[in-house]
Amino acid sequence: MNKKIIIYISAATLILIGILVFFLTKNESTEPANKKTADKNSLVGDWVRTDANYLIRITAVNDDGTMTAQYFNPNPINVGKANWEESYSNLKIIVEMRDVNYPGSTYTLNYLPDRDILAGEYYQAVEGLTFYVEFVRRK
Repeated sequence: MNKKIIIYISAATLILIGILVFFLTKNESTEPANKKTADKNSLVGDWVRTDANYLIRITAVNDDGTMTAQYFNPNPINVGKANWEESYSNLKIIVEMRDVNYPGSTYTLNYLPDRDILAGEYYQAVEGLTFYVEFVRRK
């Protein structure tokens, strides 16, 4: 019976040591609260798709969540609406086209500041297909 008590004490001690090590070695830089807030103005610019000669031009990012954006493939395609949002310090844009052969085709892209790219999905409405795409900033 004494052996069981020693085993229980040892297990409880190991758990306590593990908890203490976790909290004592926790690095503040991993805290989400310390994450830098994204700057919406980082979205302004010309963005070229990496797999084709398609361009999204963002000229204004408004406080109300709207954007002024144009789309070229390579000729101008009418943008029905363009919006942006910030969620958990990440920026996301949604650009919906409303034109011949583009009846609601939509880009839903996240800004990745470490790579300075827009990456996400393109919904091609005519075919009903979704593709992964990336845009790089044109310098």
